Amino acid sequence: MDLPGENNFCSLKLDEARTVINSMSRTNISQDVIEKYPNNELYPTLDYIYQILLEDDIDEQLTGYQDVAGLSDMEKPFYDILGEKYPPSPNTNVALSQTKSNHNSDTCIPSSNNLSFTKDYRSESLLAKEFQRGVEEGKKFLPTINNLAIDLHVSRLSLDKAHTNKSSEIELEEETAHGLPKTRKSSTDAGLNLLERRNSKMSMLCAEETTRDEMFDKVLLYHGEEYAREEITRLQEIRKCQANQKENLEDSIDFESLLVQCSEAIALNNRNKAEELIKEIRKHVSPVGSGAQRLACILTDGLEARMDGTGTETYRQLVSKQISTREILKAYHMYITASPLLKISYCFANGYICKVAENASRIHIIDLGITFGFQWPPLIQALAKRKGGAPKLRITGIDFPQPGFRPAERLKQIGVRLEEYAKSFGVPFEYHCIASLWDSIRIDDLKIDDEEVLIVNSMFRFKQVRDETFAKDSARNQVLNLMQQIKPKVFVLGIFSVYFSPFFTTRFRKVLLQYSMLFDMLDTLVPWDDEGRQLMERALLAPPIFNLVACEGHDRVERPETYKQWHKRISQAGFKQLPLDQDIIKDCNIKLKSGYHEGFFIEKENDWLLQGWKGRINYALSVWEPELE
Repeated sequence: MDLPGENNFCSLKLDEARTVINSMSRTNISQDVIEKYPNNELYPTLDYIYQILLEDDIDEQLTGYQDVAGLSDMEKPFYDILGEKYPPSPNTNVALSQTKSNHNSDTCIPSSNNLSFTKDYRSESLLAKEFQRGVEEGKKFLPTINNLAIDLHVSRLSLDKAHTNKSSEIELEEETAHGLPKTRKSSTDAGLNLLERRNSKMSMLCAEETTRDEMFDKVLLYHGEEYAREEITRLQEIRKCQANQKENLEDSIDFESLLVQCSEAIALNNRNKAEELIKEIRKHVSPVGSGAQRLACILTDGLEARMDGTGTETYRQLVSKQISTREILKAYHMYITASPLLKISYCFANGYICKVAENASRIHIIDLGITFGFQWPPLIQALAKRKGGAPKLRITGIDFPQPGFRPAERLKQIGVRLEEYAKSFGVPFEYHCIASLWDSIRIDDLKIDDEEVLIVNSMFRFKQVRDETFAKDSARNQVLNLMQQIKPKVFVLGIFSVYFSPFFTTRFRKVLLQYSMLFDMLDTLVPWDDEGRQLMERALLAPPIFNLVACEGHDRVERPETYKQWHKRISQAGFKQLPLDQDIIKDCNIKLKSGYHEGFFIEKENDWLLQGWKGRINYALSVWEPELE
């Protein structure tokens, strides 16, 4: 039941007045309330609020008072407040004596001395005073609607400043086209936490998504290769038509120099210079312009948030926004159409899984960082065509919990989608998901069965697991040690091969260099107005870039390492690297040459398969097995 507001107290009925009297005669105010409010005069009011909020059977409990005529003395003040004339009662004296006998043992509310005092509810002035106090106290428990951020639309976060105290005022945060809240001013943590909680809750309250349709099949399954080649040709033709327009969209400004100068100014706490540089950069950047302009737009947002001290809060708002699997599918489709890197990675991993489990009747795959599960429909399709029939496939999908009320919702949707694919291809299937920090997982959580061929797979998500900067026994090593203990047949690993320094200015230069390669690749191959490209930049590229630039310490979750660093780490965890399979490498080369730009390359080095664009390494792939003790 909601507490009545001050303006509609005049509509209280007689029964509600009796409710107040009833609640004021109770003895259930808790000790913590007594300690918080030592003023004895507040207890009747607090007791009233407690009963109204927590009891469902108040109306039933009032029946014992309905026939007591002695309540007349207590009822009269409420009639006075309502502006009505109290009807005379012929039995006032008799009722008064009855009421007195019923209440002569009430020593219920503790005082500051002996934790109890005798209530005198027959005093009209006390009742009126407490009733009015109830109005004021009740209002404190009810936030006004204008103080809540109730419209967290993708394009704006808003607060009604007219009803917000200056001490907790937060200026409107207007988002850029990349979805980054552009904070101009921030104040108390309470206001930011309110925005974060509301955003997390709102993001998770979405309708159930479509798990599979024709578009999913075209993009994810192997029979979509012809469709992919058609899309590659289409994008290349559109991009050629736009090539002549590039000079009109390009600006002669040197973004790299301005961005590096700005990062140095922020590192030196030279706010005036940093603000001038940010203002100059914003004159020339565009979220729908050239690749350099788009990257500069995201980097500028990160630099400004870092300077204002709002990087952590803004990043949390950014990653808590819900984006549908269908939108991610559009971004994924664009990426595998323009670039072979991710397609080759999945071909590499699935090829090894099929080879290792060639004669197995039961397969268990533990996927560390399953993300959206796009890797597995083509594997299910391949297993269905295996000689001798399809094996029973069990997948344990592990990922970090999502913000909001349903941390495992996306993982469950992945399971529903994979079950549909397995059923359509006739593959016996079982799915189990774990939404948790990886280093908190124990062997029992994985439900290992010795009769299954066990395979561990992780594609490009280990970079978000904590490293040695947090603890000597890092979370990464704990996860690798756990994988070694369960003794998988093989451990297939894909990483984003780059290292970002813990020192801000050095890290910023590396971020600028590394992501310039990705934006140059997209700018060369994909039309500027392509919806999939815009989704990818906003949902998949902007968050890690922003985190690397605007956050520090525990809040910087993006911590990739080079393949050489990972080689040392995995070897120390008790794994032995397996040589690259020539048949699988041949399949990867076929995909590379199936119509993709000549700037892409793959090469082998120390049994790592390296991939990249124009000579710069992006992804690295390898296969390991646990060493015998």
